[in-house]
Amino acid sequence: MSQLSIWDAAVKEHARLVQEKGRTQSEEAESTLIFLGSKNAGKTTLISRFLESSSVRGEDPKPTTALEYTYGRKSTGANMGRDVTHIWELGGGSFLSQLVEIPISCRALSSSGGMAVVIVLDLSRPQELWITLEMLLKQVSVAQC
Repeated sequence: MSQLSIWDAAVKEHARLVQEKGRTQSEEAESTLIFLGSKNAGKTTLISRFLESSSVRGEDPKPTTALEYTYGRKSTGANMGRDVTHIWELGGGSFLSQLVEIPISCRALSSSGGMAVVIVLDLSRPQELWITLEMLLKQVSVAQC
């Protein structure tokens, strides 16, 4: 069985979705967000604000340990379908970048909401900027589906 690269799987899945009809309002949509980036660059704060978490107000976020998972859920209308976003955060900068292969899967790509990778970089450390970006992009691109 041949394995597709993450990019080939995304193109194939997009072509399949274009051929299908759109989802109805009562269906649930699932999407996946993967946050990667420099250590202490603000990934946890960004996720907390996205989720409108009360922990953003008044508390400093705790450092992320390896790969952390959380989710957000929102009702989408009168028929009470729900959109669910699976959120993965990779801590430790590029040190643990090989763990990014865990949340990148065919299931995440084929979900109705798709998958997005968010790379957060610390601009106060320009000497590490390109090295971190290249390392993370390489790890994302070699992930197999």
